[in-house]
Amino acid sequence: MDEVTLVEKCRSRDLKALEELFILYEKKIYNLCFYTLKNSEDAMDAAQEACLKIYKSIDRFKGESKLSTWIYRITYNTCMDYIKKKKNCTCFDDVPEQSLSVEKVESLIENRELRQDIKRCIMALNDDFRTIILLRDINGLSYQEISDVLGIQVGTVKSRLSRAREALKAELIKCGIIRR
Repeated sequence: MDEVTLVEKCRSRDLKALEELFILYEKKIYNLCFYTLKNSEDAMDAAQEACLKIYKSIDRFKGESKLSTWIYRITYNTCMDYIKKKKNCTCFDDVPEQSLSVEKVESLIENRELRQDIKRCIMALNDDFRTIILLRDINGLSYQEISDVLGIQVGTVKSRLSRAREALKAELIKCGIIRR
């Protein structure tokens, strides 16, 4: 089902369309919450809250951006609200696996320790850097989409991403994952 049809069906509260929408985005919503809040329990709570907000406000989606950008913006704002409410979200848990092919799963199993080290390096970044790495390098959003989600200029996205990648590289060197 294309995005326009999916949104229209969701607006009419078609349960199958709503289910399809959340199946498409549940992992991405959770991952954004996890990388923002740094705690699986808080991420689950925030993801559920974001899904509820998406459900309640689907009528207000104007189609001026991609549906995914709108969903990321609601999710990001929900996380920021959650941080303001809770103030203490510093635990480290395991990041859930993405949907992967059998070959990728086998490859990742062989490199589990490396993945865990890389996750720890990403989690060591400041919030702005971690979020921008997640949105661009993990979820593949465009500069414009990231600009829309974070409410910053495209130029700021590019410069922040550059600084975030340098900070991540420094963390990876510090942990011995890569060499200079």
